[in-house]
Amino acid sequence: MSSNENEKCDCNKKRCLMNDVNWTRHLNACPVRKSKRKNQTIKTFFTLSQAKKICKDFTRISECDKNSETLEVEAVECEKPTTSSSEYEKKIPEKSTFDGPYTADLEVMNTDDIENSNTTFEEPIVSATSTCLPVPEVMNTDDIENSNTTYEEPIVSATSTCLPVPVPISEVDFVAESSANASMAEHLETNIDLQKNESPEDLVESVASLPYAIQFPNDPAFISNFTMSPELFAQVALQPPCQPAQFDLKNHKFPTKKQGKYTRSFHEEHYFKKMASGKFVKRIWVSYSPSTDKVYCKVCKLFGTTECKSYKLAKSGYDDWKHLAYAFKNHEATPDHLQAEIRRAMYVNNQRVDLPSFQGLNSKVVENREIIKKIIKALLYLSRQNMAFRGHDESKTSKNQGNFLELIKLLSADNAVLSSHLLKIRDVKGKNRLTFLSNVSQNKILNVLGEMVRGQILQKIKASGVYSFIIDTTTDVANLEQLSLIVRFLNEDGDVEERLVAIKVASDASGLGMFNLLCDICQHFEIDWVNNLCAQSYDGAASMQGCYSGVKTLVQEKNPRAIYVWCFAHVLNLVVVDTCDKNTVTRIFFGNLQSLVSFMRARKRTALFIEAQKIYYPNERICKIKNFSNTRWTSHHQVLGVICTKYKAVMKTLKDLSLSLDRETSATAKNLQTVMSSFMFVTNLLLMKNVFEYTTPLSLYLQSPSIDFIQALTMVDNCAKNLFDMREDHTADKLLDNARQFAEDNGLEQTCFPNKRNIIKKVMDGEKKGTETIFLSPNNRYKIEVYNTVLDQIISSISSRFEGARKILADLSFFSYERLISINEGCSIPEDCFIYLKTWIPNIEIDELKMEYITFAKCFMELKNGINIKKLHNKSEPGDENDDDELHDSSSDTETESNTDAPKITALDIIKLLNSYNLISAFPNLYTAYKYACTIPATSASCERSFSKLKLIKTRLRSTMKQNLLEPLMLLSCERNIEINEDEAINNYANTSKILKEALLFK
Repeated sequence: MSSNENEKCDCNKKRCLMNDVNWTRHLNACPVRKSKRKNQTIKTFFTLSQAKKICKDFTRISECDKNSETLEVEAVECEKPTTSSSEYEKKIPEKSTFDGPYTADLEVMNTDDIENSNTTFEEPIVSATSTCLPVPEVMNTDDIENSNTTYEEPIVSATSTCLPVPVPISEVDFVAESSANASMAEHLETNIDLQKNESPEDLVESVASLPYAIQFPNDPAFISNFTMSPELFAQVALQPPCQPAQFDLKNHKFPTKKQGKYTRSFHEEHYFKKMASGKFVKRIWVSYSPSTDKVYCKVCKLFGTTECKSYKLAKSGYDDWKHLAYAFKNHEATPDHLQAEIRRAMYVNNQRVDLPSFQGLNSKVVENREIIKKIIKALLYLSRQNMAFRGHDESKTSKNQGNFLELIKLLSADNAVLSSHLLKIRDVKGKNRLTFLSNVSQNKILNVLGEMVRGQILQKIKASGVYSFIIDTTTDVANLEQLSLIVRFLNEDGDVEERLVAIKVASDASGLGMFNLLCDICQHFEIDWVNNLCAQSYDGAASMQGCYSGVKTLVQEKNPRAIYVWCFAHVLNLVVVDTCDKNTVTRIFFGNLQSLVSFMRARKRTALFIEAQKIYYPNERICKIKNFSNTRWTSHHQVLGVICTKYKAVMKTLKDLSLSLDRETSATAKNLQTVMSSFMFVTNLLLMKNVFEYTTPLSLYLQSPSIDFIQALTMVDNCAKNLFDMREDHTADKLLDNARQFAEDNGLEQTCFPNKRNIIKKVMDGEKKGTETIFLSPNNRYKIEVYNTVLDQIISSISSRFEGARKILADLSFFSYERLISINEGCSIPEDCFIYLKTWIPNIEIDELKMEYITFAKCFMELKNGINIKKLHNKSEPGDENDDDELHDSSSDTETESNTDAPKITALDIIKLLNSYNLISAFPNLYTAYKYACTIPATSASCERSFSKLKLIKTRLRSTMKQNLLEPLMLLSCERNIEINEDEAINNYANTSKILKEALLFK
């Protein structure tokens, strides 16, 4: 049995199988229902003067409509007043407690009737279709006069939407819409309980029967399913959806009904849609009807096609709360709903386009723009994933047309417009003029997207006012020298960004040639580096840092304030090289290690190593010995870690290979087995592993784009301090004990250094006996000749190679966290401090800077304790998502390492501190100094990251790629976190040719 059959009257009579006409007649004649309605609180929204006009207008319309052939249903006729209008005006009170807005769903009277009427109209004449509200019951003015009821203004919810201003229509509109308004007349006949003999109380109380109509004028149930005038359509279309909260409804909750075994109701969560990213987006098409307790799709109801308007969500509403989420999901994916959404967007943004225009030229434009949007999504996906676009065979009969066309086919499965477009292309014989899928169109769109990304980057760079350059070169797979230009700057939020601006072919790899190329790039993109460049960071190549013709020198000739920073990551790499090559023992150790890595790279030997791991370490992860990198010595740490953790598996593999029938394999495996089983190899293995445990986290931390210069140098000093602490005797003894325990655990024969016989020189006749020979134990000999030598070498190398960076830090050291704490505790600052900053930062006042610095330092601890430093980093840094980079930016992981001893607060944190407290205007010189300090790049690792992308994009199979295609692909891949406006991209693409303008731009 349906819910309508369960409907009851106030007299407890069930509807059962009664049709609408009989049921309505019963409701109108039921005495119990009438008596209950008399006791209801009367609320209306008509003034007395407006009610008088409604009565007169409705009476005149009813008389006129009796003879009208255009109306299929007669309006209910109201009893004509027998008193003149002048008498009415005398009897109406001068002041009334009831003075609400005038709203009615009535047709405008004939203009001739208006001219012949003696009534003075105090309010504007309202169109019958000027609102979507149902018509309240009309009161006779005699009844109003004789009524003692006090009329109250309705209480409107704060969230409800005010009605639009009614728009008058002409006499022609009245006749033209009369057929459409027949349903309104029928609505009046079935919903207004107006009889000639009703009492005044009944007439007044009938107005109070529509509380939701007053509170929610945008109720979707009141929208007519018939044709509306353009004025009414505009008013309804511009109204926001009816989405009341439960506190706006009666009893402060949504009505409940029993569906199946449970009692269910509508919930506010359906107003929102959860996206794949986890964000919630408001559904502007969902409109809840408080009067019917149903949800409607307002967009389909207004802008949908004939078939779309026949959907339950658009026509009669949906109230199956159990399956509502499933119904919403299906409805949102239908092509008809998407077309209705497009029509709504066009109508709202361009109101001069009316509904019939969607069936004309703009309809094709909308379809084309929808197709281009899907193409842009496909191009962005392939670009950001560094995938190839075209296939070997892209013909219509090909089973694999390439990544791009196959992805377009996949997207067309859920998009009717794109699917129809592909069918048209397939069915048309010959060449299509506009497919948007050719390689030329792909390249054009990619160039447009790349330029949009670069435009946003350049806009941020110019807004920052100060920036630094990071430049490096590499040779691609086509043997072309590629120059990568990265710009480091601070954005408006105080976050550091390192963005790729350009990647160009450097035909001349000399210092002068690359300098000229840099000038051409800056001139083309209007980058004023002569005045705004504050720093530059390159590697140690002679063409980059040469003192006569290097890029550094040529830049400083035109801009002396552009200080040069030798990449800290490259410097640290050279420190490790010095350590490993200067000492004979460590040089032999890494030579043997390199031989082991090269020997184990063969396919069959790798398989034996994996099988051995399964035997000795069944529950652990399978590891492989990776090859050494000559430029990145952090890879040595990975090899040392694998050998330490999988030592038994390595030895078993070498033992099995020593039994091979191949003489070279057998000899090499036997020699490596002998070397690796020695106690000297084991001790050196643990020693270098301990050293790399300090240098590797520092190297990875230096590759972070968010690290500042002060913080980087502080990290280097902390690393040098930790290495210096290792030079203690007890640390060396602990290393030897660990080596002995490691040898015993792995069953080695040697668990200590072998004793060497001391050689005593024979004293010949006539010679004097020398000093007494000092006999050293094997452990002490190792400490002196190997352990202390290695540590002394790495400590001295750090001090010498980072000496140039310390000169830059002379004045910048005052901005470190430690110096601020010392000033806060009462230490004084030198008189000549910040002198260097005057020549580096233009227009800075040194005296004011000193005063601001001292004031800020004294209040620093209070500011620090008042804010959570972790909350200052609420945004991901640019470039952090490059998981496939060779450098593996692991700054977020290494920040928590105890070995790095990272400072608690960095210069970037202090800038954010000034931003969070709005102290930039109070400390302008201090903020400028910190901004310049944070703009100095510590490394050129961002260029290395761009080269990693270059290797993924320009592969051996794509080696013939042109530079004008490579550059936008690099921009889209490296700067994937920059959002692109699809509509703007389509407009830019349309402006590339006249044909595209006609196909993609609205008329």
